Amino acid sequence: MSKDETFDVCVIGSGAAGGVMAKELCEGGAKVVMLEAGRGVPLSELLSHKWPYQLPYRGFRGEKQAPFYQGDISKSIAYADSDNVAVDRVRALGGRTLHWNAVTLRYAPGDFKEWSLQGIEEDWPLSYEELAPYYDRIEQIIGVCGNDDHLEILPAGKNYLPPIPWRCSEHIMKRATSAMGIPLIAVRKAVLTRPYDRRPPCHYCGHCMDGCDVASIFSTPDCMLPKARATGNFTLRQNALAREILTDREGLASAVSFIDTETRTEQQVKAAVVVVCCSTVESARLLLNSRSPKYPMGLANSNGRVGHHLHGHLNESVSIYLQELEGEKPSNQDGATDHVYVPRYNHLFGKNDYIGGWGFQVNYSSYMFPHQATRLPGYGATFKEQVRKMQPGYLSFGSWAKVTSDYRNYVTVDPARLDAHGIPTPVVHFRFSENDRALWRASSQSMLEISSHLKGTVFPSFGTGPTGFASHEVGTVRMGKDPRTSVLNSYCQAREVKNLFVTDGSCFTTSSEKNPTLTIMALSLRAADYIKGQRKRGEL
Repeated sequence: MSKDETFDVCVIGSGAAGGVMAKELCEGGAKVVMLEAGRGVPLSELLSHKWPYQLPYRGFRGEKQAPFYQGDISKSIAYADSDNVAVDRVRALGGRTLHWNAVTLRYAPGDFKEWSLQGIEEDWPLSYEELAPYYDRIEQIIGVCGNDDHLEILPAGKNYLPPIPWRCSEHIMKRATSAMGIPLIAVRKAVLTRPYDRRPPCHYCGHCMDGCDVASIFSTPDCMLPKARATGNFTLRQNALAREILTDREGLASAVSFIDTETRTEQQVKAAVVVVCCSTVESARLLLNSRSPKYPMGLANSNGRVGHHLHGHLNESVSIYLQELEGEKPSNQDGATDHVYVPRYNHLFGKNDYIGGWGFQVNYSSYMFPHQATRLPGYGATFKEQVRKMQPGYLSFGSWAKVTSDYRNYVTVDPARLDAHGIPTPVVHFRFSENDRALWRASSQSMLEISSHLKGTVFPSFGTGPTGFASHEVGTVRMGKDPRTSVLNSYCQAREVKNLFVTDGSCFTTSSEKNPTLTIMALSLRAADYIKGQRKRGEL
């Protein structure tokens, strides 16, 4: 890349949104440069095939996932006046697509209409029907396994791969939930169950969150960037930490200033269009740090909404050791993590005193550790025998529940607290609402009710209140119908800066109980089509 080269598009971030943007815009003929703050993770650094006893700390200190947290990314954030929440920021080529369970769920039609249907929050500026064709296309691109379960609360796609086989514990759980009138279905995941797109099927070797060295799970580096490179239109800059988006005299985005984290020098890349895909907190941070005389409160932030409406998911979990499976021969059940899913069901049993709901992800926790060992009394040979006897019966599930979008929850930047490269760091301010707490109590109680229908030893992990965000934070650069309360239009385009787009989770108007990644990719695909159309007409 020459010093004075100007690109058609600069994509900042290489996660799910950035990957879609790079592929689609390159295939549409645009010259695209991608800035990624981290570097690629070589297969040799993945430890997914290592047994716990082969690791210095037996895996208890996140050793398998350490390559995804490069530089000072884990430390360069603060929390002030905040409940028990945490933001999981990954810095590596591929972002959180390297470090996810790959559950890919569509939002339901009602999830886009919280104000119209429930009288809370705001309606999205687009409908499910408008986004459905993009859901279809993304599912075909990435490869999703599962079934059409004919559930209104969980719309299905048209081109699923065969579902993942169920574990014994999941069949047992199915008996209990069916007796209670609660659905339990094959999970929908971006994990291949047959050869697809020149990638092999999953062979169930280990835990999805630890990285996949055969590309059976969707990730940007394995699935999107090769297609972008094949066009000849793609340029990748790794170790390029975006510091600020620069603007021209008309107030349009003109360049991105970034720090080369290897040489510690500041550089710039010019582009006609800038697409921000850094993740919810990092995208807000970048816009708030992009101050100028025209935008003294940050880029595209004249209404003061950038950083506000931070929300995501609250969650809890429970572990059960099923008597029916006690003493069975041990086996490695980590492969592909989630195999089944419990869609939202609380709406099936009458009116509630809260708005929203939850779904259960099942068996996403690692089987490699005898979690019960820290809960059982005793020691010595008898204790060890009991731990071994219980281990084959391990079943875990957790609730992922809606958190309401609230202006009072926000991200700021602290100019007095700089990261390792001199950039002001984000500060999270967050409090759960009364609705959030009521929903947490109801979901926790429901988990105990389901557990009571399963014969075994139950270990709930509930605290005194909800926690979040389960890596699913959204909302800080929201789209909306009202320019006074939103930053983006329905195409993820900044109203004040027409050549600026934000397509990661920060663009969400509201959240549901469903994982956001598939919706992030569908919105990015829709925005990419819009950018291509605008470029053809000379509008961008």
